[in-house]
Amino acid sequence: MTDAPTPWYRQFWPWFVIALPAASVALSFATLAVAVRNADSLVRDDYYKAGLGINHDFALERVAAQRQLGATLRRDAAHGGLAVEVRGSGIDPHSELLLALAHPTDAGRDQVLPLRADADGIFRSPLAASLRGPWNATLTPAGGGWRLVARIDFDAATPPQLGAPG
Repeated sequence: MTDAPTPWYRQFWPWFVIALPAASVALSFATLAVAVRNADSLVRDDYYKAGLGINHDFALERVAAQRQLGATLRRDAAHGGLAVEVRGSGIDPHSELLLALAHPTDAGRDQVLPLRADADGIFRSPLAASLRGPWNATLTPAGGGWRLVARIDFDAATPPQLGAPG
């Protein structure tokens, strides 16, 4: 008597052939889940509107250049934050400045720091987290009127500068 052939579902090769496309489908869904959860924050939905606003932004930078405005950023260990020394004409020591720090690759780390001047005329702000590495910095008065923009590196040997050198 001969042995009856084993059914197909008890053999290795049919399951191996089925497993390859099934694994491909499962990994495709896993890749889709990762892509949806970690959307690219560098792409803007309003790129056209942002492009139209560039001319206005250049006008604010020209105003800052005409007034020879500049700023030096330093870590302020004594107060546990950031100290910004602003120089140039027409800086009101009683006004509030806004320092927008945009991380080049992670929009979740972007922050806007309100700066207020102390008795020495140094604008200060507390920091929630330590700043390291490169950032895109924008310094403006709270009411607008001028703007200083620079790519800065908090790990550099010299303090970061915005605008006219001091």
